[in-house]
Amino acid sequence: MDYLEHLEAHCGEFVTGYDVPDLLEDHVQILKLEEPKPSDIVTIATLGLHLHSFQFEDGSVAHQDLLFRFKQKRAEQDIVQLVWHLATHALETHQAFDLGEYFSLPKGVLKRYKFSSIYVTAPFYSDPSFLKYEGEPHDVLVVWFVPIFPSEERFIEEHGAEAFDELLFETDDELLDLKRKPLV
Repeated sequence: MDYLEHLEAHCGEFVTGYDVPDLLEDHVQILKLEEPKPSDIVTIATLGLHLHSFQFEDGSVAHQDLLFRFKQKRAEQDIVQLVWHLATHALETHQAFDLGEYFSLPKGVLKRYKFSSIYVTAPFYSDPSFLKYEGEPHDVLVVWFVPIFPSEERFIEEHGAEAFDELLFETDDELLDLKRKPLV
């Protein structure tokens, strides 16, 4: 099984790709996958980012691909722009995305939903076999980005990422709904 088959096994069928010339130069694509009906979950993910090495602050190296899952199809272009922004950041800095970090949203992206940042986590709504692809040429860590509100940012600052993760783990599938209410 290659990495695309791994994605499809957990996120649904590949339906289209977005050609972003500056990413294609680095052999990275942005894909859209959809779960079978009646599910309304859309996944926007990178493919090929894992061919590059990224470094954590402690010096360890990882190969990562990025993922957003959501229900509001009208947010698709914002999510594609955000994935392009994150992939470009990773390629330029060679820094790995560390679980528990959050990053401010680019101006205007997902504005209608009142989110302020995106939180880095593992795709824990999925089967545990999705978290890490073990194959050639590298093992791949799947990084899931969850949009968060200012109140959730404050919670992370006051209580830490582990406490916020506990709140996330208590949810069912509300993190896929961009119209969700803040958890805190």
